[in-house]
Amino acid sequence: MKYLLKSLQYSQHKWKICGDLKMISILLGLQAGYTKHPCFLCLWDSRADDRHYTQISWLPRTSFTPGFKNVKFAYLVDPQNILLPPLHIKLGLMKNYTKALDKDGPTFKFLQMKFPRISEAKLRAGVFDGP
Repeated sequence: MKYLLKSLQYSQHKWKICGDLKMISILLGLQAGYTKHPCFLCLWDSRADDRHYTQISWLPRTSFTPGFKNVKFAYLVDPQNILLPPLHIKLGLMKNYTKALDKDGPTFKFLQMKFPRISEAKLRAGVFDGP
């Protein structure tokens, strides 16, 4: 990735980067795979299952120090030049919204009526894309 950015002369152009969340994590030096702190914006604890969907605010990530909070390498691009990918955000919000819904409530029934081709299992899991 460092070679690619050098070939594109990124240091001269300082372009904004919008990409897949995994690519953004790589550019910011985060460790890949199942990690405790996978978010590049905050210190969301992926292993704290009891606090998911109940804790609203997580501490913001203030630094990208290698060896601390799943940061493996120094970042390759300035975090200020990262644009968040809107489609990932939209699908992620929809997924989290449907997971938090009461599965027997009127809102869930409305979603079932509006998306009749999506199976109930996919709807309960919050999957609105794919085959």
